[in-house]
Amino acid sequence: MPVEALMDDDLDELAWLNLDDVSRTLDVSEIEHLYQTLELEEARIEVEISDCVEHRNSVDTRLAQLSALHKSVEATSLLVKPMQRVIDATAGNAGAISGHVRELDQERVKLEHALNTVKETVELKSRLSELLTAMETRDVDRASLLVHEYKATSSDTLDSPFIAFASDSSPPRDIIAAATKELVERVTFMFNTAVESSNTREIGRCFRLFPQLGETQRGLDLYSEFLCAAITDKTRLAQVHTTYALRITRLFEAIASVVDNNFALVEQYYGRGYVLRIIQRLQMEGARRACLVLDFFEEERQVKRRLAQIQQVDVAKPRPLVKAKAEKDDGISDGDFKDIASILAEVVLIGRQVAAFNRFLESRAQPEALLLLGDPETQARVFLSTESLNKLVPLSSALPNTMHVDAQTGLVAHTQLTSRVEWLTNVYVELETFCVQRSMAKAMALDDTNELSGWDSAVISDVEARAQGPMVQTSSCVGDVFFVAKTALEHAVAVQQPRAVEAIAQCVLEAFGEFVRVMGQQAVEKWADVASVQRRILVALNNLDLANVYLQKMVDEVRIRLNTEWARLPETDKTKGQNAIDSLSAISSKLLQAQQHSIDQLSTSLLKPCMRSILQHSYRDIKYVLSDEEFNDVQSDNLFQQRFNLRIRKLGHQLRPRLLPSTYTLVVDAMCACLVYDWERAIRQSKFNMLGGMMFEKDVRFVQLCLEQEAGGVLRAKFAKLVQMARVVAEPAETSVAGVDKDVRALLANRVDVQPN
Repeated sequence: MPVEALMDDDLDELAWLNLDDVSRTLDVSEIEHLYQTLELEEARIEVEISDCVEHRNSVDTRLAQLSALHKSVEATSLLVKPMQRVIDATAGNAGAISGHVRELDQERVKLEHALNTVKETVELKSRLSELLTAMETRDVDRASLLVHEYKATSSDTLDSPFIAFASDSSPPRDIIAAATKELVERVTFMFNTAVESSNTREIGRCFRLFPQLGETQRGLDLYSEFLCAAITDKTRLAQVHTTYALRITRLFEAIASVVDNNFALVEQYYGRGYVLRIIQRLQMEGARRACLVLDFFEEERQVKRRLAQIQQVDVAKPRPLVKAKAEKDDGISDGDFKDIASILAEVVLIGRQVAAFNRFLESRAQPEALLLLGDPETQARVFLSTESLNKLVPLSSALPNTMHVDAQTGLVAHTQLTSRVEWLTNVYVELETFCVQRSMAKAMALDDTNELSGWDSAVISDVEARAQGPMVQTSSCVGDVFFVAKTALEHAVAVQQPRAVEAIAQCVLEAFGEFVRVMGQQAVEKWADVASVQRRILVALNNLDLANVYLQKMVDEVRIRLNTEWARLPETDKTKGQNAIDSLSAISSKLLQAQQHSIDQLSTSLLKPCMRSILQHSYRDIKYVLSDEEFNDVQSDNLFQQRFNLRIRKLGHQLRPRLLPSTYTLVVDAMCACLVYDWERAIRQSKFNMLGGMMFEKDVRFVQLCLEQEAGGVLRAKFAKLVQMARVVAEPAETSVAGVDKDVRALLANRVDVQPN
């Protein structure tokens, strides 16, 4: 192994060798190992010594170069020492110069500040001189502009030692304060004079000067008073109208026009958000005037007396609704009812306009209010204070001290109009409830079921339908009742009050309960002739079926209308309204129950006798114990199928014109139930053989096909039991008994070709 390799491999091992440890070693193997290690170390050292000897000349050369370089460095050091002394002296001088430069910079800044102060002072003197001149010449525009520019002057200028030189007499602050006070008085006087003379151009000029004088609140308040007076002029023409809803409409339209026309003007000269003060002032003015209109409306329309009449009727109404109204024993004449209906129409229109007006103001104010949420100081300057709001309320209005400006909407909450809207809603609910009950009762009392054309003849299964004029399938009360209900619900939606929708929805529910009861009574009332009984039952069926269709359509249309008109209302209000409208769907189950009850009555009085007669007529001389020859004859000429088809077509030709398509389907379904019941009883008493069972199976399928064509649908479930019975009696004798339950085993006993087990 080369010495270099040994040296590299054992370098780490030699590092821990200690002479004391070596001297204490007694083991021969360890001594040999140490000896080998020492030999390797000796070889390594010899190699290094050999390398040094071989490169001795180059090492000597490098040492000589290093010695020469040391001498050169010493010489250079001697040359640098004078230069270092010069540099040190220069650095000291530079530090002193830097200190002087900093002092000069500070002096320059002071000098520039002094020059600016002198310049501003000279400008202030010039502006003060111009201000005094403008005040003497009554140049209000120029003086207001100079006062506005004075606000940009720094306080250092006003406190400078040159201020006495600039003002010559009084301090500038006093001069500006006196000028501002005088200008405010002048502009206010000019504004009032322009209002008296209806000089709109001068009014606009003065309105623009107030923010320059720092009197934004005064300017906005004066301009608001002017706009309120303008609204009075615009609405004066509406006072000639006797319809109070029109007066309310003209009032709110005038306020909306004023807000839109002045929105940009206020924003331009006063800034964003300041228009809220004018909107709040106009809101209070609109509330005051609307309350006056409602007071006159209540007095002139005698609302209290009408409500008292209605309450007396409700208290004194012991009998069912329809009979009480039909007999007109409620003490309210037709003339009084027309007056109540006209009051109701006005109340709805007024409620609609109030809600629309509130939504309009909210749409204009809320974006501006959101801008001021992060600026409480500006918000305090813009919003009307509680004290200011209370001053705008007439002393005759005993309102609780709850008025305040809502920071989220920017409008006044709990105005005097709020309590009147609650009163208006209560009046609406009472009037609408009474009108719905009275109108529905009248519609049901004036039902024209007995006068419908085309119902002179009764339905008879063995008679062809005679040619008649066009038959009216439904009576008048269905359309009238749903017109009343839909109109009332649309009124409630228009008022935009959740509790109004809930109350009217409940009223409609109760009224429809009475409607369902009346329709059910038509099916059980006793009449002298059969035709009248059939007419009332069939018309009631049509009415109930059509009512179910109208109900779903009415609920959908009213829900869409509510979602459209209540788009800007809170979600809680919309949810309440939607739930109230959806609750009307519960009427559907009552209609279906009444419809089923009417079908049961029809089955008892008409369908069961007819189907029994058809079945008996069709089975004359028919048997199901057939020989081969008889089976072939029946196949070629099946009298049962011919008779049944003829009679069922006659019955269908008489019933179809009298019923709506969907109602006719239900009646055919009931016909199937009656037929199947009697047919099963008849079959259990009949005798069969296999050929007769096969013919019975064909008859069952033929009858099912005929009735399915009449109904326009599948009736497989109705004929399931008969089909099963037909298959059993049509099976071969050797397989008929296997797996047959007790119910069918009784039928197998009628098989003449099957031995009893």
